Amino acid sequence: MGGLIASLGLRPLDVGSLQMAQSLEWLGLMMIGLAKNGADTWDIAMNVDIG
Repeated sequence: MGGLIASLGLRPLDVGSLQMAQSLEWLGLMMIGLAKNGADTWDIAMNVDIG
């Protein structure tokens, strides 16, 4: 899967288990909602720091 993502010019990131993927999916939906309704811009980013 990482090769497919890299071939699209994106940077693949291993986030761990399938449970983390579900959490990131919800965060993505939240970011879309913020960009559309709250932030008035699509120029927003999410930082994941697992330390």
